[in-house]
Amino acid sequence: VIVMATVVSKLIDEDARDNVTKFCALTPPAISVRSYLERIGQYADCSPGCFVLSMVYIDRLGMRLSPLNVHRLLITAVCVASKFLDDS
Repeated sequence: VIVMATVVSKLIDEDARDNVTKFCALTPPAISVRSYLERIGQYADCSPGCFVLSMVYIDRLGMRLSPLNVHRLLITAVCVASKFLDDS
Protein backbone atom coordinates (compact mmCIF):
# COMPACT_ATOMS: atom_id res chain seq x y z
CA VAL A 1 0.00 0.00 0.00
CA ILE A 2 2.86 2.38 0.80
CA VAL A 3 4.55 1.71 -2.53
CA MET A 4 1.29 2.24 -4.38
CA ALA A 5 0.73 5.52 -2.53
CA THR A 6 4.20 6.70 -3.53
CA VAL A 7 3.65 5.82 -7.19
CA VAL A 8 0.22 7.46 -7.29
CA SER A 9 1.51 10.58 -5.57
CA LYS A 10 4.18 10.94 -8.25
CA LEU A 11 1.58 10.53 -11.00
CA ILE A 12 -0.57 13.40 -9.74
CA ASP A 13 -0.38 16.35 -12.10
CA GLU A 14 -0.91 19.58 -10.17
CA ASP A 15 -1.61 21.42 -13.44
CA ALA A 16 -4.58 19.15 -14.17
CA ARG A 17 -6.73 21.21 -11.80
CA ASP A 18 -7.67 23.35 -14.78
CA ASN A 19 -9.19 20.35 -16.57
CA VAL A 20 -12.18 19.79 -14.27
CA THR A 21 -14.64 17.05 -15.24
CA LYS A 22 -17.87 15.85 -13.65
CA PHE A 23 -15.81 13.13 -11.93
CA CYS A 24 -13.67 15.68 -10.09
CA ALA A 25 -14.33 16.93 -6.59
CA LEU A 26 -14.90 20.63 -6.02
CA THR A 27 -11.98 20.84 -3.59
CA PRO A 28 -9.17 18.39 -2.87
CA PRO A 29 -9.90 16.09 0.09
CA ALA A 30 -8.00 16.83 3.28
CA ILE A 31 -6.67 13.26 3.55
CA SER A 32 -3.40 12.38 1.81
CA VAL A 33 -3.22 9.67 -0.82
CA ARG A 34 -1.12 7.49 1.48
CA SER A 35 -3.52 7.83 4.41
CA TYR A 36 -6.46 7.19 2.09
CA LEU A 37 -4.94 3.97 0.72
CA GLU A 38 -3.97 2.80 4.21
CA ARG A 39 -7.55 3.41 5.31
CA ILE A 40 -8.91 1.46 2.33
CA GLY A 41 -6.50 -1.36 3.14
CA GLN A 42 -7.56 -1.37 6.76
CA TYR A 43 -11.33 -1.29 6.33
CA ALA A 44 -11.93 -2.86 2.92
CA ASP A 45 -11.71 -6.62 2.97
CA CYS A 46 -9.70 -7.01 -0.21
CA SER A 47 -6.55 -8.93 -1.03
CA PRO A 48 -3.20 -7.24 -1.74
CA GLY A 49 -3.64 -8.23 -5.38
CA CYS A 50 -6.55 -5.80 -5.58
CA PHE A 51 -4.18 -2.90 -5.05
CA VAL A 52 -1.87 -4.14 -7.79
CA LEU A 53 -4.77 -4.64 -10.20
CA SER A 54 -6.18 -1.23 -9.32
CA MET A 55 -2.87 0.32 -10.42
CA VAL A 56 -3.21 -1.50 -13.75
CA TYR A 57 -6.75 -0.15 -14.12
CA ILE A 58 -5.65 3.41 -13.39
CA ASP A 59 -2.77 3.08 -15.86
CA ARG A 60 -5.03 1.73 -18.60
CA LEU A 61 -7.62 4.41 -17.99
CA GLY A 62 -5.20 6.98 -19.35
CA MET A 63 -6.80 9.78 -17.37
CA ARG A 64 -4.61 12.50 -15.89
CA LEU A 65 -4.59 12.23 -12.12
CA SER A 66 -5.18 15.45 -10.26
CA PRO A 67 -5.72 16.31 -6.60
CA LEU A 68 -9.40 16.66 -7.47
CA ASN A 69 -9.93 13.17 -8.92
CA VAL A 70 -7.25 10.88 -7.48
CA HIS A 71 -9.23 9.78 -4.41
CA ARG A 72 -12.31 8.94 -6.48
CA LEU A 73 -10.25 7.05 -9.03
CA LEU A 74 -8.49 5.06 -6.32
CA ILE A 75 -11.64 3.89 -4.56
CA THR A 76 -13.30 3.07 -7.88
CA ALA A 77 -10.30 1.08 -9.11
CA VAL A 78 -9.97 -0.81 -5.81
CA CYS A 79 -13.71 -1.65 -5.79
CA VAL A 80 -13.62 -2.96 -9.37
CA ALA A 81 -10.44 -4.95 -8.68
CA SER A 82 -11.94 -6.40 -5.50
CA LYS A 83 -15.07 -7.39 -7.38
CA PHE A 84 -13.00 -9.11 -10.05
CA LEU A 85 -10.51 -10.88 -7.77
CA ASP A 86 -12.22 -11.49 -4.45
CA ASP A 87 -15.84 -12.25 -5.31
CA SER A 88 -16.65 -15.89 -5.81
